[in-house]
Amino acid sequence: MRVGKRKFAGSPPRRHADLKTMLRALLVSFAMLAVCVGPGTAETAPAAGVHGDSSQELSNVYPAPHLNLAVGSSSGEDSAAENELLEAANKSRELAGIPPFRMDESLRAAARAHAQRMVATEQLEHRLPGELSLLERIAQTSPLKMDRVGENIAYAGSESTANETLMRSPPHRENLLDRGFNLAGIAAIWSQGRLYVVQDFAHEVPSYSAQHSGKLIGRAIGEMRQQAGLPDLVQRMPPKLDEAVCSLARENPPNAHLLATAYNNRKIITYTQSRPEVLPPAAASMLRDPNVHQFAVGACYARSATYPTGTYWVAILLY
Repeated sequence: MRVGKRKFAGSPPRRHADLKTMLRALLVSFAMLAVCVGPGTAETAPAAGVHGDSSQELSNVYPAPHLNLAVGSSSGEDSAAENELLEAANKSRELAGIPPFRMDESLRAAARAHAQRMVATEQLEHRLPGELSLLERIAQTSPLKMDRVGENIAYAGSESTANETLMRSPPHRENLLDRGFNLAGIAAIWSQGRLYVVQDFAHEVPSYSAQHSGKLIGRAIGEMRQQAGLPDLVQRMPPKLDEAVCSLARENPPNAHLLATAYNNRKIITYTQSRPEVLPPAAASMLRDPNVHQFAVGACYARSATYPTGTYWVAILLY
């Protein structure tokens, strides 16, 4: 089995020395990938653009060795194997005291599409030529709101061997037992005696309307003011503020100066978060200003190049 290096986004892949390992009586090749979309940075007065943290990709890549596997099944998708792999993963999570994965069909569709590409090219890679990144291809397939995704890939002689070997590998086991993932989509496809397996994982975030998001954010602001011994702020309702915040996601780069111009306000906090009620620490001094008496909130969940699966975009106007 050949072992690759850990890879971070923006860094060209490099090869490490080969490591040969016997896994019981059968060699199995596998790999994992995790992608996290972090919260965006806070912007304070004077108003400026919203800048999200760049997504980070981390993987241990195990290119496929030459295997001589007996034919274990006819070619094609094996839904029974997919369900057994999910059941095995959830049994391991139960033993570890972790809530089970919920199988999501949109994630399974993304996993199957990638598995079909691996079968067609006879390669074991997270990103094949002409293919989008993991985060982008999941976003293309799934309408869900997600802030983290991950992936394990493997081929083996059976689903039980694939599961056992993945669980014996610390980075792959970490994906399978990650408390931060609550969804899974698993694909299993037979080809020439090999069972190609793709396990896509995701963390689905709560789905709030703009109105509900505004209430949560207003409550968080009130709690922060109360802790500072300051009076509550009066909430204002400027027209079309939610729509104006949505426009930030469509601009490249986002430009919060347009909000300041549109609402004649020079005290604006803008940020992105998978949980809109989590206020950015950098905004605390402005929210605790005793000279501030009123506020308004605009919120919008939107997808962008920086956030392919989407995030909450938030603007807080202070008066």
